[in-house]
Amino acid sequence: MPAPVDIEESNAQLLAAWTYFSKGLPGHRIEDTDGVSVVLSGTDMILLNVVTLSSPAADLPDLERRARRAVELARAGGVPWLFALSDSWSPGGDAGATADVLGRLGFKPAVSLTGMVADALAPPRRAPSGLELRRITDAETRAAIADLNAVTYGIPIAAGRASIAHESLWGDRAFGRVGYVGGQPVCAAATYIVEGIRYVGFVATAAEHRRKGYAEAAMRGCLDDALRGTGLQRTVLHATDMGRPVYEGMGYRAVTRFHFHAPPQA
Repeated sequence: MPAPVDIEESNAQLLAAWTYFSKGLPGHRIEDTDGVSVVLSGTDMILLNVVTLSSPAADLPDLERRARRAVELARAGGVPWLFALSDSWSPGGDAGATADVLGRLGFKPAVSLTGMVADALAPPRRAPSGLELRRITDAETRAAIADLNAVTYGIPIAAGRASIAHESLWGDRAFGRVGYVGGQPVCAAATYIVEGIRYVGFVATAAEHRRKGYAEAAMRGCLDDALRGTGLQRTVLHATDMGRPVYEGMGYRAVTRFHFHAPPQA
């Protein structure tokens, strides 16, 4: 059973990381009002435009009130967005009842992530051959990680470049790696220092190069860079179902589930 402090941390890291990604982008909108936290990047990168609760829902009527308020606040942003909520912040921890309320309001399930944490990583299981890891230090490598994520998640390339490739995401608290095979980018990952924790995001591998250990190698590269640069050991991420087995093998443990919902049609 995950410790309450780990659950609280996973919720806080989701909001803090998304805020970090968006706060330097032109046209961003970040606010916390009426129990709702709004983080909009100002771009069409829907995965970076998230509205969530700023505290656990007290009961189902409270959830409904705040979900309705989320729609009002986010629609004013003029960009595609998702409503995110963890099982642990659902009223009474009842994810089923929460889904019923959101469904009645017109929300539709989009994607689910698992909050995960590790205090130390397990040793690498294998060393992939033929992979060249480069640090993200210039426009070319920023574009590479943006494009890999856009293709992986079915997002327009332009939306990825307007957000993930923006130089505001790559300051001195960012450590990224892109993996190349035959001179072509095939995988990428990034680690950000978020509230004293190494937060991992933007992990992606080209479809034809999956299951070769490339994503893990890119992750370990940027995690090691962040460790050397800061001395921070603890690391948090929010995993897709496809990525979760890789992260468990690296030593991460699951904390709580987050469900992202597409909003009701206007």
